[in-house]
Amino acid sequence: MKLDDEIANILDKDGGLLNVGVVERLVQLMPNGPQDDVVSKVADVLACRSMLAGVIAATENAECLNQFVHLGGLWSLDDWLQEAHKGKVGEGVEGGGSPKECDKGVEDLLLALLQALDGLPVDLKALKTCSVGKSVNHLWSHKNPEIQKKARKLQRTSWLHQLGWHSPHFGVDTEVVVPIPKPSGFSDDDAYKI
Repeated sequence: MKLDDEIANILDKDGGLLNVGVVERLVQLMPNGPQDDVVSKVADVLACRSMLAGVIAATENAECLNQFVHLGGLWSLDDWLQEAHKGKVGEGVEGGGSPKECDKGVEDLLLALLQALDGLPVDLKALKTCSVGKSVNHLWSHKNPEIQKKARKLQRTSWLHQLGWHSPHFGVDTEVVVPIPKPSGFSDDDAYKI
């Protein structure tokens, strides 16, 4: 059975996962490299990964997303993110088109991965056990401004909100005055600044 047909069997009408029962099948379909029979060119690897990331991005069912993270899907997305950023997507796979086509494919994959990550229920434990936070952080300096913007938004708002570390005035300069006692040895006439 072709990958497109297999994926079509596990999708709902909106392109997300049908139910919790199909999440394991999606994780199994996620190709881990060139040894997969499905992919024969770098462009195929990029397209396949973008399509699978798009399925996660389109999934709204919280149970499905939790199961995806539980089954290790977050780690696969992190691996793909790292490979795409380092330019190692499809290493060992023959062919793939012109460098411009591959660059476009890599950028499309990075955007699809960031969109998928934005919808996943990422908790502190997942961020500590998986290097996805660092991987997204590396994208802050990507040459594509849209990728930079989405990476910053993901870390600064989406994940901080999920972790409960959000600030209602994020990005606003504020002064905080904390009383610190004057060290002994200073008199009231001495100037004292921190």
